[in-house]
Amino acid sequence: MKKKKLGIFLYNRLFDPLIQSNFWLYINDYMNNPQGNPYTLWLITYEDPRYPLTNEQQKLVEQWKQSGMRWIALTWNPGTRISSKVKDIFQGFFAVAKFRVQGCNHFVSLASVAGSYLYLYHVVLRFDFFLYQYEPHSEYAIDNKMWSKNSFQYRIAHYLEKKSAYAAKVIASGTHFMRQRLKEEWKVNGKFFKIATVANDKKFLFSQTNRSRIRNQLGFSDQTRVLFYPGKFGDLYYREETAFMFKWLYELDPLFHFLIVTPHTDAEVIKLFELAQVKQNTYTIVHCDYSEIHNYFAAADFAVIAVPPGPSKKFISNIKVGEYLTAGLPYLITKGISEDYIFATEQNVGVVVDDFKEEFIKKAYPEINQFLITNRDDLRARCRAAGLEYRGFEGRNKTFKEAIDYLCTP
Repeated sequence: MKKKKLGIFLYNRLFDPLIQSNFWLYINDYMNNPQGNPYTLWLITYEDPRYPLTNEQQKLVEQWKQSGMRWIALTWNPGTRISSKVKDIFQGFFAVAKFRVQGCNHFVSLASVAGSYLYLYHVVLRFDFFLYQYEPHSEYAIDNKMWSKNSFQYRIAHYLEKKSAYAAKVIASGTHFMRQRLKEEWKVNGKFFKIATVANDKKFLFSQTNRSRIRNQLGFSDQTRVLFYPGKFGDLYYREETAFMFKWLYELDPLFHFLIVTPHTDAEVIKLFELAQVKQNTYTIVHCDYSEIHNYFAAADFAVIAVPPGPSKKFISNIKVGEYLTAGLPYLITKGISEDYIFATEQNVGVVVDDFKEEFIKKAYPEINQFLITNRDDLRARCRAAGLEYRGFEGRNKTFKEAIDYLCTP
């Protein structure tokens, strides 16, 4: 039987951790299917010259190409100027058009920016498309005070997000809140699939060997209570508020130590913690790539979701929640974030606060402490089981395949 052509449009690098830890899990499963891949995969990405492919990554690409994948690697234009985005849009258009004239009638995008671009191309080139991980990024920018509601950026981004939802044949997002918006409020015609952001549960799982090695390497004693945050500061996340959050917990319990794995420079992080008057010997800053990050999860005792609250945040589907849980870690989260804050309470795998403010953090300490004095093996098993059910690959992969099949069915 002749294979159907499936276009994949990503406004990211191919080896961006966001891609490899989430969307690419599904693509790998197609390519490694012992029964064969029913689709010919045609890929478009935006590569950043600052991050050239390693030898290992080049070998993987060659393997994927040998399995039938085609790849157009565009060059990403950095900056927030309109001219940079226009260049990205136009080179993306010609890449999609090239696939389109060769018979590719179905495309899938990851996240709302790529989805908005794909919608613009659809207007001219006319193809069916699937918005995977559809979320209102323009509204996140409003809630985080990155844009104003009257700004040109917001009005354009929000317009394209909404238009893309009405034009898509298939939409997937992580919460029932988005289902309600799309099907009950906006009344879009596209088929909706609820797919929470998947976790790589074979990578993020507890290892006592890694725990001992990393804690010894970093100088943590058995009594040290390691609070863990692998992420960024600012924009869609808290900035110095995360440092203050730790300060207030440390004041209540000096056994705490904050382990931070981040792409920010040491100087940037230290500046934020100096604002909160947190001593440098109470936190550790680490830098590593995606291939090594799971080792640090094992060294931790409790993890942090540093997403500020806001009306739009109920639509978010944070990948870290799944990674924390499948690695056996309970988490701290603010109220109103996705369904994750509800899940934390219902499954007894996390602590919910109204905001990263002193009164809420200090009030939450007894709950956090209760997790820390729970038998560690029992707690890890509970978190792992909850994480597999909520964000594990097997369940999400089944639904993702149903969505792709629906997209490619006449």
